[in-house]
Amino acid sequence: MSQEIKESSEQLPAAIIGIRDQYTRSIIINSFKTIIPIIQHYTPSSAPSFHDIPILFWSEYEDIDFSQILTHTKTHLANSYCIRKVTKFAKYYVLINLSLIVTRSKGLIRKAQMNFNIQKYVAKYPNSCLKKSIPETWFFEIDHVDYIDEALDEIFEVVQECKENESRERKHQFILKPNLGNKGADIKIFNSIEQLKAVFEVSLEESDNDIDAEILQNDEIDESMFHLREWVIQRYISDPLLINGRKFHIRAYVLAVSKIRVYLYKDMLALFALHPYRPDDINDIFAHLTNTCLQIHDESFKESDQVKLFWELMQYSPEVDEKDLNSIFEQIKNILGECFKAVVSEVTQFMPLENAFELFGFDFLVDTSKNVYLLEANSFPDFKQTGARLSHVISHLFENTIKLAVIPFFEKLQDLSINQNQTSDETDSKFCLVFKNK
Repeated sequence: MSQEIKESSEQLPAAIIGIRDQYTRSIIINSFKTIIPIIQHYTPSSAPSFHDIPILFWSEYEDIDFSQILTHTKTHLANSYCIRKVTKFAKYYVLINLSLIVTRSKGLIRKAQMNFNIQKYVAKYPNSCLKKSIPETWFFEIDHVDYIDEALDEIFEVVQECKENESRERKHQFILKPNLGNKGADIKIFNSIEQLKAVFEVSLEESDNDIDAEILQNDEIDESMFHLREWVIQRYISDPLLINGRKFHIRAYVLAVSKIRVYLYKDMLALFALHPYRPDDINDIFAHLTNTCLQIHDESFKESDQVKLFWELMQYSPEVDEKDLNSIFEQIKNILGECFKAVVSEVTQFMPLENAFELFGFDFLVDTSKNVYLLEANSFPDFKQTGARLSHVISHLFENTIKLAVIPFFEKLQDLSINQNQTSDETDSKFCLVFKNK
């Protein structure tokens, strides 16, 4: 940082925008120009050295200086909470100035830990909607293919059902996912132990060739290496609601603000499978997996067919009407509210900060009875999945995020020259409040 800015009580907040994806970055910048045109924004490399002035850090997680966030709680605002993504090889951030050790944790975005927290919550509150809205889930940890039999002993229910599949005409399916993963990477569907073993006979041996034993003892190891050792297995929802014969999932954007208010963004997406649904053909990933990022390189991919607005689904199928969509939306609101209730008290796994906000992507599936299931939650969701045609959805998402999370924080410090046609009033937002911590 070459230029030094002198301290001044009259200086406006600065926005350091370090999102590397151009699709997302350009929309964030345009949103600021619409809502707070006077605010100055910088890239991390072009930002001057700031001293004790209001700063917004809207960057990739690893680029946020949390030592600054935690020592300047009244003037610095970040677009991410600092506690998440812990593995058994935990990373630590030692903040010397605070004499504080913060562990990156996992309460929401690590699938196994979220399921553990939810099951713990359901045991305490058996009437919670989460009891029926989370697919049955097992944690599956395997360090090497030689130990797969020992690992299978820990998921004996899955093993037993796979054995019973041998005599079933309609087999029970399971889905295998990396515990920390997104964009549909490494997801497999299986209905026999042989199919499950085959996944690890290939992937774990390849992984061992790439990872040196000494590296595993290094706290600085990239967490992406561990997804081949920590997995979850979920019971596959075999009767998904289909539109024109294709499976889809709902992508809902969720905003968590401060300590803690949680909002659901009303303009949800419906992301469709590339191929017609064939439940027994588990090898056709384009029939089962609905992640757009898996499809974009296929020549048959067409954005307008694969990415639709949730509230327009009744235009494409007589099986869905406005009453159904409203019911699904209400279920999603209730599930999200209960989900955050389940994790907010787990302070070692999910600890919201007063001077932070975060956008999550939650994925839901609907079955033929219009019941909603929570599949997973992702931090720093891939906004590019929305595509060019519906980019206005992301524009409005970021504009409303600025209204709810950014403007109120900085209005405590000074008057901003906010666009007179805009307001930070929650009633002007497409966000619906689903949870507020007491």
